[in-house]
Order: sequence, then C-alpha cells, then structure tokens
Amino acid sequence: MRLARQLGGIEAKYQAAKSAKQMTFFIELPLPRGLEQQFTQPAARACTESPCDRKAMLRGLFMGCGSVNAPSARYHLEFVLSTPGWTAKLGRLLQDHGVRAGVTERAGHQVLYVKDGDGIVRTLSLMGASRAVMEFENVRVVREVSGQVNRRLNFETANIDKTIGSAMRQVAAIDQLDRSGRLAELSPALREVAQARRASPDLNLAELATSMRLSKSAVNHRLRRLVDIAEGVVGEGDEEDGPVDSGRPAAAPAATPAREQVQASREAPRAVAWAREPAAARLA
Repeated sequence: MRLARQLGGIEAKYQAAKSAKQMTFFIELPLPRGLEQQFTQPAARACTESPCDRKAMLRGLFMGCGSVNAPSARYHLEFVLSTPGWTAKLGRLLQDHGVRAGVTERAGHQVLYVKDGDGIVRTLSLMGASRAVMEFENVRVVREVSGQVNRRLNFETANIDKTIGSAMRQVAAIDQLDRSGRLAELSPALREVAQARRASPDLNLAELATSMRLSKSAVNHRLRRLVDIAEGVVGEGDEEDGPVDSGRPAAAPAATPAREQVQASREAPRAVAWAREPAAARLA
C-alpha cells in the first residue's frame, strides 16, 4: 500500500479474512486515471498478435486473477475472469499452444482452469515463469515416483498376502488329513505334493512347481484336490476317479466302438449316393 501511494499516488484498500487454516489479505487498487478504457475494451481488441505482447498479457492476467495449487496436493491452475469474451479468448490462446482448459462458473464469474500437470507446466512456460516451472517439476517428479513406489508396494503386499493365505489353508488341510489317517490312503501323487507343501509352506505356487519339476497347473490341481478332500467337498475315493494332472500333455483319446459306429453311420449315406450315380457322372 505504501509503494502504491509513493509511486502511483494510488490509495489502496485492504481487507483481512481469517480462516481455520490461514490468514488471507485482499488488497484493492483503483485504476489510475486514463487506464479505465484499456481495461474495459473487448478481449478481441485487447489481444495482440505479437508473441511477446501475448506473454506479457498472459502474465498480467495470471498475476491479477490467476492462481496455481502446490503440485504436492493436486494439479490445478485457474483464471477467474469477468466476461465470457475474455474466457473464450484466453481458452483459444492456451489451445493454440497445446493446453486443454475447461470452463466453469463460480459466484457469477467465469473460471478457466487447467487440471493436468503438462498443461500447467506449458502455461507457466508461456508466462516466462522459468523458476516456477523448475519448482513445479521437482515436486511433480517426487510425487510421481512416490506414487509408483506405493502402487508397487501395494501390489507386492497383496500378492504376498494371497500366497500366505493359500499356503496356510493348504497346510491346514494336509494336517487334518494326516491326523485323521486319510493322507496315507491317498494316491502317491497327492501324498508327494502334500509332503512338498508341508516342507516348504513359504513357497508360492510357481516356486513349488519348479522345486517338484512339475507344471504349475499340475501342482495347483493336486493341492485343490487335497483341500477339497479335507473339507468334505469330495470323498477319499473320488480322488481316484478323475485323472490327476502329471504336468505332461495328455494323449489323444482312443477310438471306442461307439465312436466308430457313429462315424460309419455318417459315411454310409455318402457311399450309397455315390453308388447310385451313373458311371459317366462319377468319371467326370
């Protein structure tokens, strides 16, 4: 206020507003005489084609009615404009430089905002705010790296929890079968995988399959059979009914008399139709 009074002879007014987080001061500076016309002319006449003039205009608009959030919280840059004409003109100016901006209305004013980090960096560069761009990028890089690390940790933690939960359930089922004496009555393949799981409860499915020199699907199938038998989903004798995956490709099913009879019944009409045709037609 003292600087405005000494340099421009402007009597400024200020107002303080206190919130739960911070104290905000609003300073009102009246326009000097002779400048009212420059601030009331339409946006189409105020915007020039010179790149340096556009940069100066954009910088002045940001200092007068713009703000940008700290990138540590969220990406947000906005201009609070008084007329739709200025909003449309500024939106086209940013769009010409590859910045996508949205428009909304707040308290009777037009608000032009940018939400993506690349657009905010490009807008600050257009103003010539090189130092602000560097600080913004530093915080942005730290935020992105931290987000990637957190996502990777969450992914690894979820996988570990899933592996440990499945292994504990399988070991509990094997112990239950062993206490009841049913484990010794199972097939050698199921007893083999039960012994391997009890010896290595901390291994995941792929590591357990590698240690047993079997396929992952074979080990998974046998462990599921053990859990189903322990929980009573299938009986002890049912595990012999279906084939246990050995980790090797299954051979093609052998032909049965029923299949040969169906194939013969399909080919019989073709043979009869061929025999009824004239000899000349068959030779042709």
